[in-house]
Amino acid sequence: MARLPFALRSNIPQELQYVWDKNTTQGVLPNIFRTMANNPVVWRAYLRLGNGLWSECGLDVQTRELVILRTAILQHSAYEWHQHVSIGRRAGLSDGRIVALHHWRASDLYSETERAILAYVDALAASDHPPTDLHESLAAHFPPATVVGINLLVGYYLMTAKFLGAMEVETEGPFVGWQLGA
Repeated sequence: MARLPFALRSNIPQELQYVWDKNTTQGVLPNIFRTMANNPVVWRAYLRLGNGLWSECGLDVQTRELVILRTAILQHSAYEWHQHVSIGRRAGLSDGRIVALHHWRASDLYSETERAILAYVDALAASDHPPTDLHESLAAHFPPATVVGINLLVGYYLMTAKFLGAMEVETEGPFVGWQLGA
């Protein structure tokens, strides 16, 4: 059970209730947002940053989801993994490519460009200063604007994983499993 009570729409200032409404799907607001909504101004800012990163990070949707899923693995964030498996599937990622992210170095399912970005994600998640060779490899595959986008996207999902873990936010339904039922 989450460490904070889930916010109620009625407790959010009227001028911010649109944020609740916009993020509700079939009458349900995801648990992460129900927890963040305890601070509706910060929640709105979090969503704005996330939306900007999703649309402007410079990655196609599948690659963006590989980055987020790898970050979830590195942070052991079950909630983040659970949510982004579904998003990745909708983007066209196969379960095989998703599960192979656990041991991507041993897999032949990723392109040279994807391998460069996954190596960089691993290094960035482990340290605030990835080695020069990994930065140069990333920069050989992506323009500067995308390198910025990748760094901020990983940082955003590292922050999200920390929040989810600290607040003990549970998935809305049964956890998909780290191996997707394999």
